[in-house]
Amino acid sequence: MTVVLPPTHSSHASVINMTNLLMRDTSHRLTTVPLAYPEPDPELYVITTIAWRDATKPILSQLPRLLSYLEALRGTRGVPSEVYLDSGEGMVVYLSSETRVSEIPNYAKEAVKFLKDLIAQTLYFYKTTVEDVEKTFWRIARTRGFSPEIVERLTTKTEGFRSPAAIESFHMILRSYFSLRFRIHRAENCLHVEG
Repeated sequence: MTVVLPPTHSSHASVINMTNLLMRDTSHRLTTVPLAYPEPDPELYVITTIAWRDATKPILSQLPRLLSYLEALRGTRGVPSEVYLDSGEGMVVYLSSETRVSEIPNYAKEAVKFLKDLIAQTLYFYKTTVEDVEKTFWRIARTRGFSPEIVERLTTKTEGFRSPAAIESFHMILRSYFSLRFRIHRAENCLHVEG
């Protein structure tokens, strides 16, 4: 007679490690976020690096994209507290998969397929959410006279576009549209996400 034991967190951990090993050619990994107290059934998170910055364009015209990435993380444990605006390395984010460790299938082959699909679904959902947030922002900004091209010209001080008042107006649109509170420290070239 064979006795089948229920899966343990350690067997789930080995399947998560195997999946991460298979994903080593990407910037995506699975993990659980440790808390101050042990959680009996922790949630799985996808860790990935977001390359949000295009070094050829001014930062101001890219702030809506960065803030869209951060806005899509709002309400999760994955919101970074600061982002360095001059970094070309991107930012590391923790994406909630809304899946618990107990939901991982018992057999290794099924479990790895399940986890790889989970990573793909989580990334797809995050990406489409970010695109929708940014698209809606630019639709609202256009009604107030701003487009990505106009904002680029404002920051490069193109003739006829030199207006500190227009830049301040664009900042006001950013602050009114995005619900997260942020502060840009120019001396550190860093965006701080508040509370």
